[in-house]
Amino acid sequence: MIPAIVTDELSGDPETAFELGLEWGVSHFELRGVFDARVPRLAPHLRRRLVRAVREFGVTITALSPGLFKCPFPDGEPARSNLGWMDRDRFEAWESVRATVDDHIDRLLPETIELAAELGARALIAFGFSRGGRAAGPAPAGVVETLARAAETAAGAGVELLIETEEGFWADTGARSAALVERVGHPSLGINWDPANALIEGDVPFPDGYAAVRRHVRNVHFKDARRYPDGSWELLAEGDVDWRGQIAALAADFYSGMIAVEPHLSPSVASTRAALARLSALIEAAKTVGG
Repeated sequence: MIPAIVTDELSGDPETAFELGLEWGVSHFELRGVFDARVPRLAPHLRRRLVRAVREFGVTITALSPGLFKCPFPDGEPARSNLGWMDRDRFEAWESVRATVDDHIDRLLPETIELAAELGARALIAFGFSRGGRAAGPAPAGVVETLARAAETAAGAGVELLIETEEGFWADTGARSAALVERVGHPSLGINWDPANALIEGDVPFPDGYAAVRRHVRNVHFKDARRYPDGSWELLAEGDVDWRGQIAALAADFYSGMIAVEPHLSPSVASTRAALARLSALIEAAKTVGG
């Protein structure tokens, strides 16, 4: 297990994130936000600066998270109304969603693959499409088909596509994330396991969720949360995810990939440093037990 840091959890300036991470003994980083934009859609001078920083600091970029498919998936046809103005509004909303999905598969995915090749990243983090308020359950066939197409594109470029567990999405709990990946059935498609997001959805991420996803896990996000009986939730430095059990299980399963610190808390530097210290202690404890 290798500790990593999502750079914009430390700073929007990747140079600052790399410098701090290296001081703390971390040389592996996941890229999401750079200054005021999300990779790969950076202004040319910022992209050049990012590439230069990666090379000069000698860090390893483990994955890119461009927000791919972090959007609803359009129905087969727009909703209809006998009222002309309402029919127009529904059509325009449907057309906008469809255009976003087309942009992601036809442009954002290739752009991300291009930047990944330039930076040496071997994984792209994507999402399983927002349910748009629909009840949780099996994803529509179009979602499966789109993810299969994206996985094939990624495979052709020699990178993996990893679906992140995310509340409110078709891949939300461990069981439903695993079911979606298995329906797609592509060897280049795996899971970016985020137990806190699964907990927010109402899952018991460890041991239940992990039992479902364990053979698909290729990247892990480390943060914590608490879900309350009324369904509300909050992110915390230490919440209700059984991280001790989860890290021990990853060690027992010989997981050798990244665990990326992503606390989503303020102040950014202090919370990331504390999360990294907690993660490192849990990894050491798991090694002691395993040894």
